Amino acid sequence: MLMAAVFGLAFLLALVLTPAAIRLAWATGYLDHPEARKLHTTATALLGGGAVFAGALVAWGSCHLLRGGGLSHGGLLLLAGAVVVLGFGLWDDRFGMRPAIKLVGQAVAAACLLAGAGLPGWGLPAPLQWALALPLLVALMNAINFLDNMNGMVGGIGAVTLAAFGVGSIARGATGPALVQFALAGACAGFLPWNFPRARIFLGDAGSLLLGYSLGASVVLASAAAPPGWSRLGPPLMLAYPAFDMIFVVVNRLREGRKVYVGGKDHSNHRLASVIRCPTRTVLLTWSTTAALCASGLAVLWLNRPMPSLLLWGPWTILLCWSGYRLSSVPVQRPPA
Repeated sequence: MLMAAVFGLAFLLALVLTPAAIRLAWATGYLDHPEARKLHTTATALLGGGAVFAGALVAWGSCHLLRGGGLSHGGLLLLAGAVVVLGFGLWDDRFGMRPAIKLVGQAVAAACLLAGAGLPGWGLPAPLQWALALPLLVALMNAINFLDNMNGMVGGIGAVTLAAFGVGSIARGATGPALVQFALAGACAGFLPWNFPRARIFLGDAGSLLLGYSLGASVVLASAAAPPGWSRLGPPLMLAYPAFDMIFVVVNRLREGRKVYVGGKDHSNHRLASVIRCPTRTVLLTWSTTAALCASGLAVLWLNRPMPSLLLWGPWTILLCWSGYRLSSVPVQRPPA
């Protein structure tokens, strides 16, 4: 009941706050202007990430107060990391930022996350876990940021995946993380009517980095709480599509001698949209794929057995590799040199 309440309250708050964010964006110059590498043809408001954060924070805070209990030291560190990525994203959305500086901000946020949530519990020495987890979390934030290239794409993926992680948190009795996850999922869902299928506002870097950070925190918490064994393959499977898209883009751009961090219409979803000739159906298909991956990941997490893990990981790996191979041959519009 509490989770339904926090989801519903966050949904309503984001639904109401997003129009205000649109007006604020136009008044302050937080606008995304058309470019050759982008799909939209008119200036569009940013600050969607701010509306999602505000809606989720107010909903979570209200339900947290009703539930009782203070915010732990670890919870404060997690919140600090979220504020860091939001702040860096807001600055980048308005004034631009060099990729190296953005990476520093992401690394600081990832360090706050690991300090607050703890290490993933991979059975390795703590320094080695830090050395592995920190770049993986930064990569995940960039994967979500890269994927924010089509109306509704990241907002829908965030809503579905965070709700799935919330279900996993409830199953292991972790009410605190579940509240945050359902609040963010509800805020993403409340944002979507203003972003899909027609976009009046975008999440911006602030929103995509915030969701990437939140998904990274969810993976770390789920992995740390999972029993040793095959169950720890479950949380990464839930985020297989953003990881696949980032690998797809990086490999193809390196193969073509292009800069990895320069955007373009060459993502897996762009190529898929050119095949099925409908961005809306492409986004809906991606949401459905994400839901199926989340169901598979939760099954691996809960069953903790080799056969189900292999039977789920194997076909998904084959399907994604085959899709990457086929989509890499689909022609795309290149950005100007």
